[in-house]
Parts: sequence; structure tokens; C-alpha cells
Amino acid sequence: MPINTTHPQYDSLAPRWRRMTDVCNGEDAIKKAGERYLPMPNKDIRTAEALARYDNYKDRAVFVEVTKDTLDKYTGQAFKDDPVLNVDKQLDYMKRDANGAGLSIYQIAQKAFGAQLERGRFGFFVDYPATDGEVSQADVERKSLRPTINYYSPESIINWRTTVIGGQTVTTLIVLHETVYETDPDDLFASKQIEQWRYLGLDEIGYFAEVWRKNDGTIADNKEDFVLHQDRIYPTRSKSDKWNRIPFVIGGSDANDWCEQNIPLESLAKMNLAHYRNSADYEQSAFICGQVQPWMSGVSEQRMKALESQKIRIGSGAMIMLEENGKFGFAQAEPNGLAGEAMEKKYLIMQALGAKLSEAQTVQKTATQSNHESGVQNSTASMCIANLNEAMQDALLMAYEYMGIDTVIKDGEYLFKAKQDFTMAAPDTAIMTNIAAWIQCGLAPKSVAYNYMRRYNLIDPELKDDEIVDLVDSEPPSPVAKAFGDE
Repeated sequence: MPINTTHPQYDSLAPRWRRMTDVCNGEDAIKKAGERYLPMPNKDIRTAEALARYDNYKDRAVFVEVTKDTLDKYTGQAFKDDPVLNVDKQLDYMKRDANGAGLSIYQIAQKAFGAQLERGRFGFFVDYPATDGEVSQADVERKSLRPTINYYSPESIINWRTTVIGGQTVTTLIVLHETVYETDPDDLFASKQIEQWRYLGLDEIGYFAEVWRKNDGTIADNKEDFVLHQDRIYPTRSKSDKWNRIPFVIGGSDANDWCEQNIPLESLAKMNLAHYRNSADYEQSAFICGQVQPWMSGVSEQRMKALESQKIRIGSGAMIMLEENGKFGFAQAEPNGLAGEAMEKKYLIMQALGAKLSEAQTVQKTATQSNHESGVQNSTASMCIANLNEAMQDALLMAYEYMGIDTVIKDGEYLFKAKQDFTMAAPDTAIMTNIAAWIQCGLAPKSVAYNYMRRYNLIDPELKDDEIVDLVDSEPPSPVAKAFGDE
């Protein structure tokens, strides 16, 4: 089978992803799609006049970008504050450029979160520049050799395969569809868009990568549809160790695996499209009913011809001379309010669906649990952030392996963490007072206070406990420090 073969799950999800992408791209994308989202009233009649009427019907329709606005709102709330990044100083460059193309690790995280809400899936590919044999630290610094974390949309992850090895499910094949731009040799100022497929796999040696392209006929005697563009390479970790797994992380809205994922915004998008179709009918009705039709009765044929020859004018600056018993008036149809009522109901449903993303699932609460906290921990959007944090953590650990950085992640520690709180939260002074009392009585370590301060941005979230202690020791005690027992 060719390199561009797609996974069966991909084939079933692709139409849904396309619909979600169009809805989130807004009115222009929806109207450009034409009959895919707004059927013709009389689809069997395809005359030029009928098609022109359909274009007017579509142009008058209003697509309210509720789904797009909801996506933007939750992305803005999730990344209102930069995620915390606790990485080795050798990876500090990721704060500015994590993918080698200028995107910071925070921007890559935003893209991944948007893909979770919009299409339910994303991928991180951790790559490293190809080298010939083992390189020294000087070579690394001179050539700026460093790992990158590359975001892949669901549509670009076209095929995959998993195998159970030693009781563990291992991904053994991934095919990524890419689009690259190369300078046109015939025109210095023009670029050619080229499709290519990156094949990542595992064999008896280890992880390998290949790049394939369509056959452009430049290779003699090659009749294949696709040709190998970049030969197979076996990227190595530090100390020239081969990888025993593909350095690719799959992320999802429900779980970070290859199973079909829920699309959190899909119900809202479907309702958004239904509202759009109601809008087309409503606007069509308003247009027709808004155009009044003048009429006359009791007028002889002779008088009618005379009026027509004089070009009948209607308005305050014109007079229409009628015969005895002649009548003149305007006819106007009663507007059809059914489509308008349907629009109003659907809009209310869309508001409820959008709010549901941050609502809690049904949980059993104790008397001492905070409703706010349980709501944050169980919302759909918060679950997406939790999965994103885990995926980014795995990707950073792979980058550590490329760099040969030894690290042990203890329970409660993290390399990357975006906030899961989608509500405006403020510190509780009563809780702060209790924490201070616990510390003074020896019932809790100072790290409890530091964690609370980091959580509510009372101090730089990226500061470690020992760094906070150094700052406290280097400055005169402040009222906040005294409240927490730092004297």
C-alpha cells in the first residue's frame, strides 16, 4: 500500500474534523462550503436562475461565530497566565523557540489545547538534527544542536499502528503528512508548495525515520507513485544510544492514546450550523415580507395603459389619478416567526453547551469540599489541560534523553504545567492565616505556603522552594512573609 494510506479511524473522523475546522474558521469558511452546510431549498432545480436565488439565500443568512468565540474564550482563560516551565537550563531556549521555527513552548501548548477542544486530538514529535556519529559538547554549542518539540494537527497524523510487546502497547508506525515550501528554481521570488510524508517506525535496530514524496518524474525508470526523498536514518539519544520507541506523544481530550476521542465542541458546532440554517430561512422570509407589493383595482384598461405610459411613480412626490371607484393600496405578507423562534431557542442551547465545558461532572462532595475546586477538577476543559500537561511532560523528558540530561521526577513535581482553573480565583485570607499557624506550630512545612502562593500568583510560579528561601533571606521581612512565619 502507498505511503499516503490512511488509518480506518482517520477516515471516519476526517469529515467531522473538517466540519469542526470550518465552523471554527467562521462565517467565510462556512459560506464558501455552500451546500455542504446550507442545502438549496429546491436542490433538484439547477437552472442559472435557481442557483442565483440560492446565492442570495446564502448571502442573507447570518452565521453567528459562537463556536469560534467559545474556543477563543477557553484558550484565553487557560493561558491567561503562562504555564509554569521547570526545565533544565539547557532547555531554557524553549521559552522562546521550541520547534525551531519561532514558536515558544507556550504557543505550541495553545495550539494543542485548541486542537483538543476543536477536534479531540493532537501530536508532539520530538526531533533532533541529524548528525554523523557522536558529537562533542563544543559541536553541540557551535552548531546549535538541540531537540525540538513539533506540534502536529489531527489531520496531519494520517496513519499509525500499535503492537503489544512484553505486555506493553507500543506504537510501531506513524505517518505524518507535511507541507513544505521550496524556492522555485525558475523564479527567485516564488515558492513551491510540496507535499511529503514522514514515516516514523520501529524495527529490530530501533527507531527510524524516512521522508517520502510524490514521484515528479525526475528519477529515470521509476514508475512508482511515491519515492523516498530522505533515506532512512536512525536518530540516537545521548551517547549514541538507539531509541527503543518512537519519540512521538499522542494527546487527546479523553486520554493520551490512539483511541477515538470525544470532540468537546462538536455539539456546540452542530447547533451552530442548525442556527445558521434557521437564519437563512428567517432572513429569506424577512426579505420577502419586507418588500411591499402595490396594487390597484377598479381601473379600466384604457386608464391602466395611460398610467403605464406615464411610468407609474409611487411616493410622497407623485400622484396616481384613478377613475371613480378605483382603489390603490399595498399588500404585505405576515412575517413567518417560526424560524425566528427556532433561532432564539438554538441560541440559548448554544450558550448552555458552551458553559458546560467548564461545568463539573457529577461528583460526590463532602461537607468540607469546595464546590469551586471540584468544579475545576471535573470540567471537560480542565481534563483537556490535564492531558496536555502530561503530554508536554512526556515530550520534555524525550528532549532530556536527546540531550543526555539525567533527571528523576518525584511525585508532585512537573516540568510543564498549565493552569486547570477556568474561573477567576482569589486567595482566601482565612486559609492563609491557618497555613501560617500550622507552619509556626510545626504542623506543616513552609512548602505548603509556597505552593499556595504559587497557585494564586502571589509569587513567581516558576520559583522553586529553595529559590524562594534565598529571596526571603536576602530581603527584609515583609508583612506577607511574617504572615507565613518567615521571620
